[in-house]
Order: sequence, then structure tokens, then C-alpha cells
Amino acid sequence: MQITLQYKMIPAVVLFIILAGCAEASRESGSSRETEAVTVPVSAPAGLSGRIEKPADGDIFQAGENIEILFLPGEDTGQIESVSLTIDGRDAGFTGTLPGSLYWDASGERTGSRQLRINIGYDDGSTESYPLSLVIRSDIDPVRYTYRVLNSYPHDMRAYTQGLVYDGGYLYESTGQYGQSTLRKVELETGEVIRSLNLDRSMFGEGLCIHDGQLYQLTWQSRVGFIYDKETFRLLNRVYYQTEGWGLTSDGTNLLKSDGSHNIYVLDPQYFTEVDRLEVYDNNGRVGSLNELEFIEGLIYSNVFGTDEIVIIERSTGRVTGVIDLTGLLDRRYHHPGLGVLNGIAYDNENGRLFVTGKNWPRLFEIELLEKN
Repeated sequence: MQITLQYKMIPAVVLFIILAGCAEASRESGSSRETEAVTVPVSAPAGLSGRIEKPADGDIFQAGENIEILFLPGEDTGQIESVSLTIDGRDAGFTGTLPGSLYWDASGERTGSRQLRINIGYDDGSTESYPLSLVIRSDIDPVRYTYRVLNSYPHDMRAYTQGLVYDGGYLYESTGQYGQSTLRKVELETGEVIRSLNLDRSMFGEGLCIHDGQLYQLTWQSRVGFIYDKETFRLLNRVYYQTEGWGLTSDGTNLLKSDGSHNIYVLDPQYFTEVDRLEVYDNNGRVGSLNELEFIEGLIYSNVFGTDEIVIIERSTGRVTGVIDLTGLLDRRYHHPGLGVLNGIAYDNENGRLFVTGKNWPRLFEIELLEKN
């Protein structure tokens, strides 16, 4: 976008705010909500003559807002000939002129940290680039769901369920704990284990999915995954990744992996190379402790570790569109000393059946979602 205009010189004051780190939700805490950013002032990069009056670095907005960016040029600069705005390195449309306010329409924008730059070209051929970090949270009030149990099936109470997937009438399950981790094929109606493979005792089994007819299994802190022949469990390949492995699913093209934070990593299925990343937010802020994942009719379902909730996430934006409250799902008569938390989501694509269970739960449930009044 080319702009030519005259302006009144304004004294140069340069202040920028940086986004301080915030603690990720830990596996032990089970907290689903992470602390929002805290901003602290620092000196701006040398050589810039103007300032961004507002917003401050790290300010939080909702997707869909028309965000005002007030920029004041400095003195001793030439005539502005061009202005552009980039978001995460891509060109972004805006309205407004300088000196004054630019307006960025964040409709449909992905949630999470967005890196903006105002790029200015002057008539003498010089340029300046002003960085600004903003956080976008969801503009959706999530639909709240409860449930109705349609069927209940036996589930091995020794299975520390980490990953669960349904295919061809069977459940495939990844179980955890050092020295007890397995890959299993399980008959739905009886809970009988049809085939089982023990992981090395040094491995803690985690998320599981089926992609392109093969089984993909994660481990927790070893940061190594395994690709198996679905029918025989023959190991086909090992793959490595950069963060802890928690949940895993496939969107049909790429793998989607969680690591207990608010991030969902989009991975190339051959080498587990990160090709994209979603930051998950609802209308209050970031949603962390994302655990077991399942891709259902274009949406990502995720257990929130340590809670009775499953969140429903837009694949394209990271916005939370729904929250399923499964409080009371496992009747107290099934409780035992080794009982773990809710974890495990599987979906029968052909018949539209949704299955859930938990770590060391003696039952697995087929449920129907009911919107809360």
C-alpha cells in the first residue's frame, strides 16, 4: 500500500514493552488455565525515530476486533511514501493514515501471540520497521455440554490409558507407566485384549493415532515415537520430536500433537517436523494442560489433564468452541485405589459414536453430547 502525505514533526520518544514468560501448566498440577502475560518496560531498539503510542507490547485482544494502532512518527525524518503492516511475516490489510491510527481487522485471526510490524518507507529511500507483539484470544463463548451414557463396556482397570482410537470395530490403545507401557488392540464389547506389544521399560507410552493406515505412538519424555503396521504391530520406523509427547491425532494430512501446554503442534507424518502450531484460547484466555487428542468432523477434541473436561477446538484458528463436562461419568461403585483421571477419546467415524474412558478405569463409555440449558 503506497501513501504520500505531509505531517507535523513530533519529538521522538521510543518505548516498547516486552512480553514476559509465563509458566506452562505442569503435568503434576493439572491446572487448565495458564497465567497471562505480564509486561515490563525496556529500552526500544536503537535507531528508530517514532513510537507506537498504543497498544502496548503484549496487550490482549479478541479475534474479530478492529484493533487500533496509534503510531507517531519522529522528528528529523523525511516524507512518508509507503506504509505496510505485516502479521507474522505476511502482509495484512489495514485502514488509516500516518501520522495517526492504523486499524487492523482481526476477524478470523488465529488465537495466540501475533507478531506485527509497521514498515515505513521515506522519500529519501530510508526505511524503518516497528515491531509489536499482541495476544489474540477467542471471541467465542464456548457451547457448554453435558452428556448421556448410551452404552458402557468393560475396560482393563490395569490400563493406564494415554491414547485411544477406534477403527474397524476395534479399539487401539496406548498405555503408560514405566515398565507397564503397551500398545493394544482391544475388542470393544468385551474389553478383551486381542493383541499387545510391550514397550521397552525405559519408555512411558503416550498418545496414539491412525494415519494412512498405520499406527503412530508417542512416548512421554523420551521424545521418540513409533510407527507400526496396524495389523501386525510390526515396527516400521522411529521418529523424534522436540517437546514432550502427550496426545496425538491425525487430521488426515498431518499429525496433531500436544505436550501438556496450550500448544498443539502440527507435524509432518514422515519425519515429525513441525510445520505449524496452534495456540489454544477461549474467550477468557489460554487453555493449557491439553492431553489426549481426537480429530472429529473437522474439530479437535482434547482432554484437559486433571479435570473432567474435554474442550472442542477449531482446527484452523485454535479457538475453543465447546466444553464438555463429564463430571460423575464413572459411578462411585467402580472407584478403586489406583483410579486415575479422565483420559481417552475415540470416535467411530462410520457410525458417529463417541467413546471416552480414563486411566485405570474399569469401564469405557459411549456417550451422547447434550447442550446445557
